[in-house]
Amino acid sequence: MPALLLALLPLALAAQTTVNVDNPRVRILTVIDHPHQPTLLHKHDFNRVMIYLDNADQDISHPGAETEHLHWKTGDVAWSPADGMHTSEIVSDAALRIVEIEIKLPAPPIPPRRARNLDPLGSDSAHNKLIFENPQVRVYRSILDSGDREKWHEHAGAGRAVVLLSDLSARLESANGKLTSMNGAPGDVFWTDGHLKHRGTNLGSRPADLIIVEVK
Repeated sequence: MPALLLALLPLALAAQTTVNVDNPRVRILTVIDHPHQPTLLHKHDFNRVMIYLDNADQDISHPGAETEHLHWKTGDVAWSPADGMHTSEIVSDAALRIVEIEIKLPAPPIPPRRARNLDPLGSDSAHNKLIFENPQVRVYRSILDSGDREKWHEHAGAGRAVVLLSDLSARLESANGKLTSMNGAPGDVFWTDGHLKHRGTNLGSRPADLIIVEVK
């Protein structure tokens, strides 16, 4: 493979990568970056939501610029804009697992709308806390104690990703009365297209901790 193509590889070869979802809206990857293995020079063409599943120290180096020294904690969430050529390296001693959500769609000209009383951040603020919002995504953390049930709410826009930070055993009830199960372990990823109205109940014996990424 020519050196130029190697330099443009979007996925660092020092990392172990699993593609969880790939559709016209998003590509969702689980990446395991191994320590003390600097990547090749590469770039990312899409803006990304980064969800960190481990504690780690990471160095990011752009040619001609000072190295960034980053410190991640389990459960950290960050917005990573598309950027130029760079390398990265985990400089702490354990591997770092990251869920990376690449946003393929541009920001819509009109933000998606939902009924005010069905906005999970406004109507159910006891369970849901905003992490950040920008023209492409709204990202929040949802924590349900054992036995808790959410209020009815809507997810508006192109779709939503759910990333688990804890074990989950839940029952989802849709607006038409359909019941489905949602079960998983930390790091598992779920994607749902389009508009959704539902509520969930935590059936597990421990709190359920989720990151919700609504794509506008």
